[in-house]
Amino acid sequence: MKTRIAILTLLLGLFITGTAFVAEPVPATKSAREAVVNFLEDEITYPAFASENNVECCVYIDVTVKDDGSLDVNAANCKNCKMKHHVVRAIEDAKDEDLAQYAGQKVLVKVNFTLLD
Repeated sequence: MKTRIAILTLLLGLFITGTAFVAEPVPATKSAREAVVNFLEDEITYPAFASENNVECCVYIDVTVKDDGSLDVNAANCKNCKMKHHVVRAIEDAKDEDLAQYAGQKVLVKVNFTLLD
């Protein structure tokens, strides 16, 4: 009886350990990161409110590529909340079927907003 309990406990432990990280997204390959960065360079524009107020900042974004080629924003960080919301809105509205080949991959992106002289 003790042997059966030990075996069942061992199997349950293996099952829990094996399924604990199943939902974790796959880190992006170099080609996936380049494709997402190139796509976002075309989609994200410098907003008018930022140019009027001479705002310069960086927005850090954690996105996951969905099956349909759209991007799911997991997290975003920036000192300027308006800029962060502008970038998140632009990403959520964008879609590219070419990105569908990278479905499930998690990409970290840094978007720089600088004023030109």
